[in-house]
Amino acid sequence: MNIELLKSRPVIIRNELLDHYNDLGLNETELVILIKLLHSAEISNKQPSIESLQQGSSLDSREITAIIQRLIQYDLLELNVSKDEEGKFTEYMNLDKFYQRLSEIIEQMKVEDVKEDQALAFETVFKNIEQTFGRALSPYEIETINQWLDVDHHELSVIQAALDEATSQNKLSFKYIDRILLNWKKNNVKTIEDSKKISRQFNQPKMKHTVQNVPKFDWLNGENPNDK
Repeated sequence: MNIELLKSRPVIIRNELLDHYNDLGLNETELVILIKLLHSAEISNKQPSIESLQQGSSLDSREITAIIQRLIQYDLLELNVSKDEEGKFTEYMNLDKFYQRLSEIIEQMKVEDVKEDQALAFETVFKNIEQTFGRALSPYEIETINQWLDVDHHELSVIQAALDEATSQNKLSFKYIDRILLNWKKNNVKTIEDSKKISRQFNQPKMKHTVQNVPKFDWLNGENPNDK
């Protein structure tokens, strides 16, 4: 068969399954049979024959049967018997529980990725604050940062923006940064873009109103400005 054609039609397997099959309780042999079942399910949800699952492997029929039983015990596979279109009783596969378990693993990976990103962002902001102040932070200052995060629920990016704002105003102090964050919270600032809008409004030069000397006329007594 043409090699290029083989390359263009790969077997598609979720990377999360390859990286976390052990979290599903599977060993390598069980993984191969599960992949065969997934591949078979793309064509039909009928239970494939033991012989077809055995093909290409070194496993005998008893080992294949034992693996299928373990997949059922792992709550990854269900086999239901019902009549097919010809009225014959046939075993049908249900792999919904496998997909549910895999989905849970993927969601857990996302949560862990978010936690790692937050930890990295916190470390970055913490270092930026120390570098900006040019010294190690005191326990009180560290507690203040924790309060910004845990009590006031400011995003790390907003804290960084407040630090930048205080630096640009040449008013670098924790009290001033805290005042900025308090003001932003009152104005529902949740993103860097929100903070920029508030800063532009606050720093925008005030319009000066000039009062011109307007001559006064006695309208009630019929005085006309055109007569002057």
